[in-house]
Amino acid sequence: MKKIIYALFFISALLFIFSLYIENDVLGAISKPIPLIALLLLLKPNNAYNRLIFIGFIFSLFGDVFLLKIVDNFILGLASFLIAHVFYIFAFLKRNAYAKWLISIPFYLLALGLSGFFYPYLGELMFPVYAYIFVIMTMVWRSFAQITYNKWAFLAFLGAVLFAFSDSCIAFNKFYKPFEYASLIIITSYWAGQFLIFLSTFALAKNEIENENIKP
Repeated sequence: MKKIIYALFFISALLFIFSLYIENDVLGAISKPIPLIALLLLLKPNNAYNRLIFIGFIFSLFGDVFLLKIVDNFILGLASFLIAHVFYIFAFLKRNAYAKWLISIPFYLLALGLSGFFYPYLGELMFPVYAYIFVIMTMVWRSFAQITYNKWAFLAFLGAVLFAFSDSCIAFNKFYKPFEYASLIIITSYWAGQFLIFLSTFALAKNEIENENIKP
């Protein structure tokens, strides 16, 4: 059954990419939510970390739906993904709640740089977008802070980076200048990021079991 759901993830992702190529919004609307639904079916919310990631996936699914061309509600999509990031932050805090604030500086400097870059183009959306930028950079920082707790957390960190990259591409394409293959780059980096965060739930759980087994 798991193999079927994994296949569903990748096939539906390819179908959505194909829908971009043929510019078929109906096929896109049908196929786009399926990869996150597949991850929700695969993820077992059997510990605090997994439960928080599970809830984050649910809000990410809402965001996917709100950003469909046939729905096109950017504010609700932004709010959904912001809430998803908050749950990811709490999940990462479960792994390492006592990271030094010093390591957050590069991430918040990047957030300031992005905020400054997009400032002339945001208009009425300035404050929601600023809030989103700082929340997602907090999410990336907290995912990085996990690495000191568990080497397998690198999967979550890489996933968070890809997620942030995808969202940065959305902002660049929407507010500054549309660029070629934007939709393809945005969706592939987004799904890759979510999939790596999903994989971190297995790797981290496995590592914790191994650590328990070697304790005297």
